[in-house]
Amino acid sequence: MISRRALMPYTAEFLGTALLIVIGDGVVAQCLLSEYQYGTWLSINLAWASAVCLSGYLSDPSPTINPAVTICLALVRPTEGQWGQIPAKLAAQFLGGFTGAAIVYTNYRSAILAWDPEYTIPGGSILSPLGHHSAGIFSTYPASFFESNWEAVFSEGLGSAVLMFGLLTISNPRNADRFPAPQLAVFLLLLMIGAALGWQTGYAINPARDFGPRLFSAILYGREVFTAANYYFVVPLFAPVIGCVIGAAAYDGLLFDGEGSRVTDALDKVEGHASLHLE
Repeated sequence: MISRRALMPYTAEFLGTALLIVIGDGVVAQCLLSEYQYGTWLSINLAWASAVCLSGYLSDPSPTINPAVTICLALVRPTEGQWGQIPAKLAAQFLGGFTGAAIVYTNYRSAILAWDPEYTIPGGSILSPLGHHSAGIFSTYPASFFESNWEAVFSEGLGSAVLMFGLLTISNPRNADRFPAPQLAVFLLLLMIGAALGWQTGYAINPARDFGPRLFSAILYGREVFTAANYYFVVPLFAPVIGCVIGAAAYDGLLFDGEGSRVTDALDKVEGHASLHLE
């Protein structure tokens, strides 16, 4: 039998992602269903950032609760046995997102039914007489003024790049004295991203945060949650991975001087060959 201790890294990913969605999707539901009487865009930013902060205390090391970050770290900062853990960690993250969305729906089911009895999707084929679209509680949809999803790709990629750049800055051992409580620094990082870059796409910046709840919402809203906005669901599924890799490459290539980075090691080799050639 697998011991409880051996399962802890995966349990932390599952519970951390579920907590993220319960609080994150929960605050969106409270704001939207109350017509913003009991919440604002700032409260949405604060709740998402707080959920990420709290999840960081679930285990040591902290769970990433984000497949894009998990994959990026394996690519840029590989450690022994890391790739072997990825399939189970990704499964735990996506399952956590699905479970968190189910909990949010159970809590707000009556409110959703009263506010949007047609169960409509932003940009979907079913129209709400009141212009309400409750599917946006569970997963992200692009702003209606985007001319193409490529604009959303840039927005999600930018937010994810800032996220990864910030996470690597906070986790740098040289900054241990500056960030005695790194989880609080991560709180500020998420608050900053939401406040500055979150409006146009809902700043998923996390494939599990979007796809897990979207998969659950398909049970209620149908397959159009995947086809809406020209198959927009692909954007928050893949753009965060690309953005995180770009952010990590920028940090490690320009600022990181520690060990264990493929980017730094590659640049050191290039510089070493260049110096040898000049000599």
